[in-house]
Amino acid sequence: MITFEFIRRVYRAGLVLCVVTAAAVTTPAVAAPGKTVLIDFGSSSSFRGVNVPSPDPNGNSWNSLTPGVFYTNLLDTTNTPTTIDFGFSTAVGTDSFNGPAGVTSSPPTAAEIAATDIDTAALGLLGVKEAAFDFAAGPGGNDNRTRFEIQQLDPAAKYNLTFFGSHKFSSADATSYTVYTDNTYTTAIASGSLNVQTPGSPNLHNRDRVVTLSNLSPQTSNIFYVEFVGDGNTVGYLNSMQITEVPEPSAALALLALVPASTFLHRRRRQTA
Repeated sequence: MITFEFIRRVYRAGLVLCVVTAAAVTTPAVAAPGKTVLIDFGSSSSFRGVNVPSPDPNGNSWNSLTPGVFYTNLLDTTNTPTTIDFGFSTAVGTDSFNGPAGVTSSPPTAAEIAATDIDTAALGLLGVKEAAFDFAAGPGGNDNRTRFEIQQLDPAAKYNLTFFGSHKFSSADATSYTVYTDNTYTTAIASGSLNVQTPGSPNLHNRDRVVTLSNLSPQTSNIFYVEFVGDGNTVGYLNSMQITEVPEPSAALALLALVPASTFLHRRRRQTA
C-alpha cells in the first residue's frame, strides 16, 4: 500500500514517482471530493424566513428547513438526494429580525433580503444572502440548549461540520456548537465557539466567520447529535451549516500522481545544490 511516508521517502531520494504529460495536468482525472450538503435554517414557510434559490448564485443546491418537520434524503450541492436525514429534538424558533439584514418584515421584502450584510467570499459555500438572512434560535426561558440530529450517515466516512451564526443585540456574544456521542448529550466529541456579534459592539453582527468541527466519525446509530447554545445558557444562533464528507486518502494520492516528474527532479536539485 502506498503511504504518505513512502511518498516522502521517494521525494527525498530524488526518485520519479510518475511521469505525466502537460495535457494530463491541465485536465486531471482526479477522484471526486466528498459530497457536500448545505442547510439553511429558515424557509419561505417559516416566520420571516426565505428559501435559498436552488441553484444559488454559485450553482449549488440547498435545503431550506422549517421547524417541526423531519427531513429525509437531504440534497447535496449537485441536487442529488443523499441518505442524510435531519430533525430537531428540542423546541426551536426561526426568524430573521436582527440577523444580518437588520429589521425585517413578515413576509420579508426583496429589499430586506438584498440588504443582508455578509462577506460572501469569506464565508465560502455559505456565503449566500438568502441562507445568511434567517436563523434558528433557542426557545428562550430556563434552558436554551437547541438540539438536532443528522442521521443516516456513512459509518465508514468522516465529516466536517461548518457552522455560521450571526445576530445583533444578542444576550451573549458567542454561540457554542457541540457534537455528542449519543442522545443523552453528556459526552462531547468536538466543540467550537463563534462570536455571532462583535464583543463590545452588539449592533455589529458576524459577517465573515464560521467555525468548523473536522474529521468527525458518525456516533451511535450513525448519527451526529448536535447542540448549540449561547454562552451562559443564553439563546444561541445558527443561520446555516455545511456538511462535507472528507475525501478518502486515495483522492490526495491521485492529485500527487498528476505532478510532473520534472517538479520532483527540480526540487531535488535545489536541495543538493
